[in-house]
Amino acid sequence: MKIKYLGTAAAESIPAMFCECSFCQYARKVGGREIRKRSGVVIDDELMIDFSPDVNAAFMEYGMSLANIKNIIFTHSHPDHACMLDLEYRKTPSYCLFEKEHENLHIFGNREVEKLVFEHFPNSKEFGLDFTYIKPFCSYEIGSFEVTPLSVIHCPPEDAYIYLIEKDGKCFLYGNDTTMFTDQVFDFLANKYLDIVSLDCTCAGNGSGRSHMNFADNVVVRERFIKNGTSDEKTIFISHHFSHNGLRTDDKLLTYDNFSQLAAPYGFIMSYDGMDILI
Repeated sequence: MKIKYLGTAAAESIPAMFCECSFCQYARKVGGREIRKRSGVVIDDELMIDFSPDVNAAFMEYGMSLANIKNIIFTHSHPDHACMLDLEYRKTPSYCLFEKEHENLHIFGNREVEKLVFEHFPNSKEFGLDFTYIKPFCSYEIGSFEVTPLSVIHCPPEDAYIYLIEKDGKCFLYGNDTTMFTDQVFDFLANKYLDIVSLDCTCAGNGSGRSHMNFADNVVVRERFIKNGTSDEKTIFISHHFSHNGLRTDDKLLTYDNFSQLAAPYGFIMSYDGMDILI
């Protein structure tokens, strides 16, 4: 299983649009891993999690083609994760042409994503799109993957999802845009062994909010997973989905190097745009 991080920021990206805070000014000056597009990943070049407004820029930067994507699973309906406008450009022959006959793009999500899709695409077939509602804590065969959405608290009353992705005996938990996991999530995962865990770290070095985690929360999740047998020292833990507000604390900037030094003793690495993880 190959996982590519297309973007690793929260809704406003980094540097944030219009922002002149100390972190955004630093990011503009040094570039590199401090520059973050809005979050999303691609697995094995065919399964996407979320479709941000920065998807096309990411695919161009990394030499990838969206024509290869067969399935998209959505975490929730917020526009930084579910950019319906850009999905319009899959319409043929108005906006794109395929070299050979192409299947529809299959998209999956919760009831709010379903509403969003059909409000934007009353005739989704015209755009080569198929939507399927998926229930939390139920497993689905999507392409070559077994996919299980898990319900989390992010934007009530919407039932936001994190995802357990399984293939060839490997397990990847993609867990951003959530507060601390509920006992239901921990209990469900107690019967699994996770090879990679990617966690929301929007608040990073500051206090966790009503819809996101900070790094201290990430550490708690890791400790509980290890205690439950869900993970061990071989599991790769990744802090992901960053905001400039969380990376700017009272006394320092949590740059890529600074955060990585902070996180390493606790068993975490920091995601960055273009990062590849292979298991």
